[in-house]
Amino acid sequence: MNDEVIYTNKSSDKESPLRMISYSDKIRTVMDPNHMQITALHVNIYNELVIGLRQQGPAFPVSDLSVRRIAIFGSDYRGPINLETDTKGRKLFSYPSFIRTDSENVLYVADLDTLDFTGRLLAVNRTERLKFAYSGPPSLGVFCPHSFAITPIDNIILLDNLNNSLHVLNPNGILLALQSLVKLNIGIASALCIDNVGHLLIGCRGMDGQTGKIYVVKIADRFM
Repeated sequence: MNDEVIYTNKSSDKESPLRMISYSDKIRTVMDPNHMQITALHVNIYNELVIGLRQQGPAFPVSDLSVRRIAIFGSDYRGPINLETDTKGRKLFSYPSFIRTDSENVLYVADLDTLDFTGRLLAVNRTERLKFAYSGPPSLGVFCPHSFAITPIDNIILLDNLNNSLHVLNPNGILLALQSLVKLNIGIASALCIDNVGHLLIGCRGMDGQTGKIYVVKIADRFM
């Protein structure tokens, strides 16, 4: 936010505060999760901070008493809008692990439902209405939404970590394309984003002592 970097320790099993680091390397704590664990972070185009939260303790199973929430804070970190249930009172999220927003400020959430990181992609608006839920094409079987990016025309490019593939969806959750990363000689992808000139950057983990890599891929014009 404001060219500063926000971060937290997601790997911790306990409450971990939200911190900010400036270009001068000054670190300050900006928010305490109040006995909750932060599962995802995002800053939208309005400079609002969007946080995925869950209660401390085991991640699964998820019961009716489990707290799984997305909180939206203004730039002053006060007065959050909480998204937790849909308009019929049903729990929206199991484990919000990754969050992004589009030009209409619709929230896209990688929501996990097992310890094996399988799950679905949810599109939710700020009135707690579920726009769509995407669980991958049936031919793939298991689906693992890991990371995703939003194109300028609000298409979603989603990394399916388990199948090592990219799913391209339109804003209504319709699959437009499915690309195997193996066919592009890209393996063990773990993160992606779109840079400011429209290239897709794909981060890959290193294996057996090798260093990780970042691949730069040109996105087809029809998806941008």
